[in-house]
Amino acid sequence: MINVADLAITSLDVISAYNLDGTPAFVLDELQDATISNTEEKEEVTGRGGRRLSSLKKNKGVTVSGTNGLVSAGLLETQVGDDFVQANDAAVKWIDYLTVKNNAATTEWIAAGTAGAEIEALYVRGADGTAGTQMTQASAVASGKFTYNPTTKALAFNENELEDGTEIIVYYTRKLAAHVLTNDSTNYSRKLRLYIDGSAEDKCGNIYHVQFLIPKADFNGEFDLELGDTQAVHSFEAESLAGSVCGSGAASGALWTYTVFGVDAADYTGG
Repeated sequence: MINVADLAITSLDVISAYNLDGTPAFVLDELQDATISNTEEKEEVTGRGGRRLSSLKKNKGVTVSGTNGLVSAGLLETQVGDDFVQANDAAVKWIDYLTVKNNAATTEWIAAGTAGAEIEALYVRGADGTAGTQMTQASAVASGKFTYNPTTKALAFNENELEDGTEIIVYYTRKLAAHVLTNDSTNYSRKLRLYIDGSAEDKCGNIYHVQFLIPKADFNGEFDLELGDTQAVHSFEAESLAGSVCGSGAASGALWTYTVFGVDAADYTGG
């Protein structure tokens, strides 16, 4: 017999998200924390002299929030309302820090762009490490001008203009295969079905599995990705909506359901 009177939820295991048609959306399995916040409005009914006679309760609300230790592609898609696409010619900006030898250098990757102007900018690096004199790409080498061959990735400079060991900074665009997500201003965050799974233990040491079901979670499009020296974590927030649950098995007015079962519970087979 399951004792649900007093349980300690000992671990948060995973949050799995599904589209409202039941197809999988994403899984958060490196959760640092998660919170289910319940709210309820209460309006006081008062009488003569402001005496409190009763109260009217309305507008129950549930908000789910948390932090995942990894940046989730599926959660990003949900929050911005768009999907990753596979692009074979995605454009990315690139910067090379190169050293000239024998009036030449070679870019690390192929610079893509208009023929004859593939290199967007090239600077001779100053003694303090910053960009110094700028040189321009041309069809032939000359004072202050260089050539670039995208087939060989070779940069060529005017003879004796740059001593061996001179450092240069080269800016260009690469084209490559990548996954790209666009945060389009006309698309908004999505609604999903959420399952929050964890482990629990009662006073006698019995172990249970607990699962919260949020039938319809409206994700907030406001979120932070903190980038820097520390680990980038992925925060999220979603508000539970009552109403149609599209076959989730929850009652039509349910903001969440809480299911507790033994870790060795047998499957129901009917009868």
